[in-house]
Amino acid sequence: MYVASALVAGTSVFSTLFPDVSPKIAMFVFLLIIVAYTFFGGFAAVCWTDFFQGLLMMLALMLVPIVVFFGHRALLDPTALTTVYEYTDAATGTVTQCAFGGGIFNTSWQDILSGLGWGLGYFGMPHILVRFMSIEKPSMIKKSSIVAIVWVIISLFSAVMIAYFGRMVMGAELLTQGNQKLVFIAMARRFFPAGICGLLLAAIIAASISTADSQLLVASSSFTADLYKPFFRKKATEKETLFVGRVLVLVLSLIAFVIANSKGSGAQAIMDMVENAWGAFGASFGPTILLSLFWKRFNYQGAVAGVISGFVIDLGWLLTGMTASTGIFEIVPGFFGSLVVAIIVAKLTSAPNEKAVAIFEQATSKNAD
Repeated sequence: MYVASALVAGTSVFSTLFPDVSPKIAMFVFLLIIVAYTFFGGFAAVCWTDFFQGLLMMLALMLVPIVVFFGHRALLDPTALTTVYEYTDAATGTVTQCAFGGGIFNTSWQDILSGLGWGLGYFGMPHILVRFMSIEKPSMIKKSSIVAIVWVIISLFSAVMIAYFGRMVMGAELLTQGNQKLVFIAMARRFFPAGICGLLLAAIIAASISTADSQLLVASSSFTADLYKPFFRKKATEKETLFVGRVLVLVLSLIAFVIANSKGSGAQAIMDMVENAWGAFGASFGPTILLSLFWKRFNYQGAVAGVISGFVIDLGWLLTGMTASTGIFEIVPGFFGSLVVAIIVAKLTSAPNEKAVAIFEQATSKNAD
């Protein structure tokens, strides 16, 4: 689902830049680009491309609000912050109101809880965790964490300012059509010449690629290392596991292509797929990762129970319509449900053996290096 959302996002940008190109052809080309360097370059290629893509994303997010504030400040209309815009949803026909609000927390507790719930997803994201797992030595983790946190703060603050300025500059144009999710693209096309606008839109492609390639690589390596070699081919050579991993990349890419085609296009389709994948990953793996890091008594049975229960609760909350009826993002009940189940099962089953405890103590030691 995550890879499918990246394909839809990349296709949307391709269609914006090249309207004469068929969306399916654009999506297929986009998929080939991702698969090519994931297939041949492996983990090193993914890491280096993610580094440059991350820089491009951050610079693009910073540049838009800076240019608007210092170069087009006269266009900022403060009255747009108090104006309530309305649009009719094309799919359901319902009328939706877009009110900015009079204060920072002038919203429902459900929206606040769901917004905070997005932060829980970071604990269970494979494409994020694998970067820390690949660090050469533990002493580098602190520096890496600082870099990651600074990047997130700058990027998210810039994204908030884009939304803030976008409402003041283009509120009537976007919000009356239900196109608020296109604010970055609309502002880039309005305030920048064609060449720079193309680079800014490429940042969206960079964001899509950096997620898709990591997900494909993590899924491939996890299958070959944790399932294929231990259970199916214990004597498999490195060449064989590499071949199986590449085949799996192709299979997963084709599945993502089918899902992306079935979900349609547009900002809402992208957001829906990202939201579903983010919730499932965070609820399934997040509690297990945290307990593995901070609880010595945590065991294998608790980990399995936590992963399964988190996924089931998250999916059940979504499919039964609880997300829509309660207004609470499914990751919230899924995450805390998984946490409770994992702790209970770990308590009711045998403690981890001495070898596992020794590994935990060594990993959590202040002198570990």
